[in-house]
Amino acid sequence: MPEVDHDMADERRHPHVTGNGSGAITADGCPVELWAALPPGEIPALLSSALPPGCTVLDLGAGAGRLTHPLVRAGHHVTAVDESAEMLGHVHGATAVLSTIEELRLDETFDVVLLASHLVNVPDTAARQRLLATCRHHVAGDGAVILQRFTPEWTQTATGRSDLGAGITCDTSLGPGPDPGLVSAVATYIFGDRRWQQSYVTCPLSDHQLTADLHEAGLRLDRWLSDDGRWVIVVPDS
Repeated sequence: MPEVDHDMADERRHPHVTGNGSGAITADGCPVELWAALPPGEIPALLSSALPPGCTVLDLGAGAGRLTHPLVRAGHHVTAVDESAEMLGHVHGATAVLSTIEELRLDETFDVVLLASHLVNVPDTAARQRLLATCRHHVAGDGAVILQRFTPEWTQTATGRSDLGAGITCDTSLGPGPDPGLVSAVATYIFGDRRWQQSYVTCPLSDHQLTADLHEAGLRLDRWLSDDGRWVIVVPDS
């Protein structure tokens, strides 16, 4: 397939990320073919330890269903939200909603709201608050929000090649970001004879910063879901 450069696409909405490579690339630089093929790894097992049986789940930034599909197979009732119609075209077994996360306002709440893929690490604080506001709006009073984040410690181990499964590898390089506390990253994905590159700026969140951001959004830390603190369970701060 021909190379398609999407560096200028949706620049105002996602100024911190660009992507290029073959096939469709979403507004936030994600290759649709890649995410449709990327396996979930051990994440579903981790999530299962925190989800009650048959619960309702709002999967924000669901993409092609990498986590949605295992959750559906586990018996949960999933609503998958993404701003890419191409991504949602791969989702099955769930209610699909085409929307940005920030603008989403459904007339229902959920037992669990899932914000994975390190979306909470968006470098703009106001944008982060809009994401968390959507989480707060949609989580039930006795429910929970599950976040996946980059921690400051992540920067010490992220550089290099990683095996993502299904024959997919990722080469990651890091550099200083445009402002203090920010990190610039370049991820090169290889899958057979296909190759994609995603460049992004991210804000690794310390426990202190995360707690402050959650408080601003009406949420509070409940517990760590993973030993490294990258998966976090938060609840409404009522």
